Amino acid sequence: MAQEVAPNVLVETRFHGANVGCIVTGEGVILIDTPMLPDDARRWLQDIRERTDQEVIYIINTDHHRGHVIGNQYFPTATVIAHEFAWKNMKSYGDSFRTRLLNLYRDRIPKAVKEWKEHLEIVEPEITFTDRTILYKGDKEIHLIPLGGHTEATTVVYLPDDGLLFAGDLVVTDRPPFLSQSDTKEWLGALTYLRKLRYDVLIPGHGELSGKEATEKMSEFLRLVRRKVRSAYRGGLSKADTARSLKHLIHFWPIPPFEKPKADRRFKSSLSRVWNEMRAEESAKARAKARAKAKAKAQKGTKQSASV
Repeated sequence: MAQEVAPNVLVETRFHGANVGCIVTGEGVILIDTPMLPDDARRWLQDIRERTDQEVIYIINTDHHRGHVIGNQYFPTATVIAHEFAWKNMKSYGDSFRTRLLNLYRDRIPKAVKEWKEHLEIVEPEITFTDRTILYKGDKEIHLIPLGGHTEATTVVYLPDDGLLFAGDLVVTDRPPFLSQSDTKEWLGALTYLRKLRYDVLIPGHGELSGKEATEKMSEFLRLVRRKVRSAYRGGLSKADTARSLKHLIHFWPIPPFEKPKADRRFKSSLSRVWNEMRAEESAKARAKARAKAKAKAQKGTKQSASV
C-alpha cells in the first residue's frame, strides 16, 4: 500500500528496482521514477487511478539506471524529464543493454523477462536540464536539483512546501550504494548540500523513509571507503588487490536476499572506481606540489640574481 507522505504525495518503497513517487497536482499527475517490473508498473498505475482521474503528465527520472527508467513505457500519457546526461545514456540503450537485462533476470524473474522479450521500449526524456529547474503545477512547487555524485545525471526532487526530499540514489538505506559510476568527492559535497535543505521526510532511492540522519550514514560510509582505498593506493596495492582486501566493507550495509548473487561483484567494481579516483587525486596533488616547488625555486633564483 502506497504511503501518503504529504497531501497528494504518494510513495511506494516495495517495488523491485527503486522507490517511486506520485504527486497529484490538480493539473495532472507527476511521477518520480517508475517501477521496473511490468506487473509493478501496472499495479502503480492502478493505485494512481484509484486515487485520481487526472492523467499522468510527467515522469521525472532521477537517474538513467534501469531500475529508475524501464517502467517509463507503461505511462504513455507522460512526458519524461531528466538530466541531459541521463538522456545521453538512455538514447544508447540498444541491443547490448537489452541482452544484459534479459540475462540478469532470466532465472530471477522469468515472467518479467518474457514480457521484456516481447516488448521493451526505452522511453527517453523529451525535456532535459543541466541546472536547477522548478516546476509549478497546481499548488505544487517542485525543484529538480542536479547534484551528481552517484552519476553525472543524479538529481534530487525537492518539495519545499511539503517538507519532502526525493534523494534518488544519493541516499540508500537498505543495501550497499552503487559507486561504479560515481565521483565520491562530489557525492560527499552533495550530501552536505542536502543537509542544508529544510525537509521533514527523505525518500531514499532504495529503502524505507528517513530523515537527514540517512545522509550522515552515507557520508560516513563514503569517507570510510575513500580513507581505506587511499591508504591502500599509497601502500602500493594494485586496483585488484585493493578491491580484494577491502571487500569486507560491504558489511557496513545490509544486503537484501535478491541482491546477494551480484553484491560482491558490484562492490568490487565500486572499490575499483574509487581506486581510480584516488590515483587521479594523488597524481593531481603530486603535480601541484611539483609546480609549487618549481615556482619557489624560480623565485629564489630571481632574488639571488637581483642581489648580485
